[in-house]
Amino acid sequence: MATSSASTASVAGKAVFGSEGTEYVIGGTSGNRWALLDPSVTRVLSALLAIGGFVVSVLFFGLFTRKKHDLGPVKASRPTGFVLRRVWLLLGLLNLIFYFAGGIVPEWVYGTPLNLSFGGGEYLQWASVFITVSGALLFLWSGRVLGQYMRVEIVVSEKHELVTGGPYSRIRHPTYTGGLMIDLGTALLFVNIILVMSFVARVAMAYKRAGLEETLLASEAGFGQRYRDYMGRTGKFLPKIGSSQRIRRSS
Repeated sequence: MATSSASTASVAGKAVFGSEGTEYVIGGTSGNRWALLDPSVTRVLSALLAIGGFVVSVLFFGLFTRKKHDLGPVKASRPTGFVLRRVWLLLGLLNLIFYFAGGIVPEWVYGTPLNLSFGGGEYLQWASVFITVSGALLFLWSGRVLGQYMRVEIVVSEKHELVTGGPYSRIRHPTYTGGLMIDLGTALLFVNIILVMSFVARVAMAYKRAGLEETLLASEAGFGQRYRDYMGRTGKFLPKIGSSQRIRRSS
């Protein structure tokens, strides 16, 4: 009798899970089934990324962006609310939670009914490591350049300066780009529907936060025309096509 309940079995030493007619193989291909990375490989990758994520968090929040000088009183601000502040940070922490869980108790986050599976999935899982590491490096670089002006709140202080060096010479919000790359890489590694939904939500929140920031910084309370000119030669999350030529001509 056919059944739709989830099952777990072993095929040639490989873990198999899924429902009747759709089985997912972890650790290799078997017939027409779809393959994901072996749990032992994912466990090692999760542990390494957990350690790396912890180091990145300490460097970014504890060293690069800590307040070093008095920036004076706040001149203007834009309200972020609970979603764009608390939920934004909470979803960002979800990556670390999955990394630590994947390294310690992988069965909680891998090979569950919430995991997606598709042809070539294992290749995307390997690519996810490159995406995650690249995003972390961009995130760190952006935090190092922006320094103490990096804040969860959307504000302009009396002594605020417009930062246009490093990655900010091409992208207005490289910290969001780096963070979203980490989100995407984590979702691809675990192919977990929770992480996929979190990534989509974070993309929407990043667009909203970036819009609020740009409205404030382009206002007279911010940097006015100077920031509007800066917007004209840079991209929001990715470099604007042709911006490098304009930068070379103006230098």
